[in-house]
Amino acid sequence: MPPVRRDLPSGTVTFLFSDVEGSTRLLGELGADGYANALSEHRRLIRAACARFGGVEVDTQGDAMFVAFPTAPGALEAAQAIGEGLTPGPIRVRMGLHTGTPLVTDEGYVGSDVHRAARIAAAGHGGQVLASVSTAALVDLELRDLGEHRFKDLAAPERVFQVDDGDHPALRSLHKVWLPVPATPFLGREPELQEVLKYLVRDDICLLTLTGPGGTGKTRLALQAAAEASDHYPDGIWWVPLAALRDSSLLLSAVAQALEVHEQPGRELEETLTSELAGKRALILLDNAEHLLPGAATEIARLVATSGPTLLVTSRERLQLQGEQLYPVPALAEQDGIDLFLARARALEPAFETNDLVRELCSRLDNLPLALELAAARTLLFSPAQLLERLSQRLDLLKGGRDADPRQQTLRATIEWSYELLTAEEQRLLRCLSAFSGGCTYDAAEEVCRADPDTLQSLLDKSLLRRRDSTFGSRYWMLETIKEYSAERLVNTGEGSTVLRRHTEWCCELAERLMTLPGHMRALTIDIEEGFARLQDERENLQSALAWAWSNGQDELGLRLGVACLQFWIERAGFYDALAWLETAAARIPLAPLRVQLPALEAAGLTAFHVVTDTELADRYWARAQAVAEQLGEPDEISWIETRRAAVVWERGDLEMALELAERGLRQSRTSGNRFREARWLHGLGEVLRDLGRFEEAEPALLAADAIAREIGSPGTFIAANTHSLGDLALDRGDLGTASRLYFQSVDELSGPSPGTLVVCLAGIASVHAEHRRDEMAATIWGAVCAAEDTMGFRILAAERRRYESRLARFESTPAWVAGRDLNLEGAWALLPPS
Repeated sequence: MPPVRRDLPSGTVTFLFSDVEGSTRLLGELGADGYANALSEHRRLIRAACARFGGVEVDTQGDAMFVAFPTAPGALEAAQAIGEGLTPGPIRVRMGLHTGTPLVTDEGYVGSDVHRAARIAAAGHGGQVLASVSTAALVDLELRDLGEHRFKDLAAPERVFQVDDGDHPALRSLHKVWLPVPATPFLGREPELQEVLKYLVRDDICLLTLTGPGGTGKTRLALQAAAEASDHYPDGIWWVPLAALRDSSLLLSAVAQALEVHEQPGRELEETLTSELAGKRALILLDNAEHLLPGAATEIARLVATSGPTLLVTSRERLQLQGEQLYPVPALAEQDGIDLFLARARALEPAFETNDLVRELCSRLDNLPLALELAAARTLLFSPAQLLERLSQRLDLLKGGRDADPRQQTLRATIEWSYELLTAEEQRLLRCLSAFSGGCTYDAAEEVCRADPDTLQSLLDKSLLRRRDSTFGSRYWMLETIKEYSAERLVNTGEGSTVLRRHTEWCCELAERLMTLPGHMRALTIDIEEGFARLQDERENLQSALAWAWSNGQDELGLRLGVACLQFWIERAGFYDALAWLETAAARIPLAPLRVQLPALEAAGLTAFHVVTDTELADRYWARAQAVAEQLGEPDEISWIETRRAAVVWERGDLEMALELAERGLRQSRTSGNRFREARWLHGLGEVLRDLGRFEEAEPALLAADAIAREIGSPGTFIAANTHSLGDLALDRGDLGTASRLYFQSVDELSGPSPGTLVVCLAGIASVHAEHRRDEMAATIWGAVCAAEDTMGFRILAAERRRYESRLARFESTPAWVAGRDLNLEGAWALLPPS
């Protein structure tokens, strides 16, 4: 982190920027050593002159220097002294002066005044000293008025004065550029700007279309890129606004009017216009073309066919022309979005303070420039917290000023403009797709929304849908502002209940297909890990579907969906999802058909056991499940429930009874030939024998469970849990090296993130460190484990926790333990040396 600058002038400050003209040529003429020596002398002279007149060096990069002065006369005298000192040396320096009131931060100066001074300096030539009108007004010296000039990233023209007496070429300002002056400065978007510029300066691209939904900032980015690319278009740059046109046949007339090309008697306008543009290196920015398509594409194609000009088009939809280069304009990067919001808010209230809620607000607004600007306009009335509370009303809450384009007065107007341009089928599909949360695959869109490739592609082309790649193929999603509008239209058309039910049924069927029911754990295969990953992609859809089922009286669907998701929730840290399901399901399970009750009771018991860690509640659910299974005649279900009730006995500490149940269950599983059930009983038997202190018998049982699980291809979660139990056995034996190795091995055996297993392994590793008297490491890791339990809503089973607490409880509330609570699981794991 750079040191805090406390020496910089504040208040009214005059900046001096300097750089060397033709540095590449000088390097060739003087050679590396000669140029280095000349540059060193050049810097020495500038530093001495600036210091003499009160200047403070802010930054030096290459051959450029940035100096701040507390007074404009001091800066001017320093510039003159520099010019005199460098003459007649080989280095010719151009300088720019500008006075303003920049913000001084710990890192230096912030604000448009810095950019203004840099742009003025860059516009000059070797030996030339330029000053802005604000500097010229503060010095008692007659300066040469060079008139008003526009620079690439400045919102308004700047009047420029020349300090020296020399004759120089015309300034390097925007020349032959007819672009509107934006009302606000361009902020952020540097990567996007560079990407668009890369296309604009390529000779093989004559049509570039910036696409994106309304409010993305297409026009602002296009204007900035056009200005930045001005050196590449010596024959001129023109802006042609198309929003007011209602007939695509008028497009060429609008272009001709902007270029001041007049119709000629007996000659078609197209011929006159293309003749005027032929062979010219010109750029024409056609702004807001979407509502004129497809007719506008035909007119634009005629201009594209003209050899010479480049067309830059902004549109919510691609033109679908040959040779068209697309650039989908993304939402702002997170920090750029925050900076834009703060800049607009502080334009209304300079004392506006930022906080963590601003970041959340910007994220909830998709970092969409228009939404951020409209939200900032409301900060005179609402705090960020109040705006967050009211985001469900965003379509009408966020309004622009009186001078805003009518299409962008509110978010509703912006989205409605795009919606009304759609065909009836496109509108129907957009409404239907709003049922999905977090996007969907094509198959899901096809099944739930009856989507077809052409209509879906059209919504993508019109920037109302977006696509991203995932492990399981392309996913299609929409910005929250568009989703909110589409969902509102879905309800208003009366289609909501039908579509949302189909969505919930699809989620339920998907989860049931990918996950086995709790009582069928004997059937698990390694494919379960792929199922976990698939459901992770659909997590938001599962949550919204479950919420809809509960709130619309679809209890059977809600019970089935929760049952199917339970193993995913437990293995992928969805403990709060599981707990919320149980709280709602508890009263509804007894009302369901027995075939639905049985798996729901089994799942309720698992949730009570693993998430709530209430073993008595879990046993009550499993006892009811056993009665239902007996009523339905389901021996396999009864056998599975017995393994779970045996775990309750073990957790209670009744080890002799747990041993008896485990031995009986093992015999029955071997008689039935069910290998996975045999592995589970062996696992349980090994844990009971270990806790009885019968270590020599426990190890073979756990190793046999491991061998069977690997032979039949059981999921990594079971294998990892069994390896963890072997680690606990080694810990109890005092074989600390083996215990540590097995805990690390357990984590390695997971084929996906399983926070529950990671937590217990970290607890075991912390215990090993405690036994080795590495107290600080033990306390830190134990603190991270305790914090993870609180954060995730998960607790280590009491039977296991007692083992770790006996070694680690003494560290609680120590400084290292408190520091460890600030670590997440990954951070705690990163502290550990290799096993």
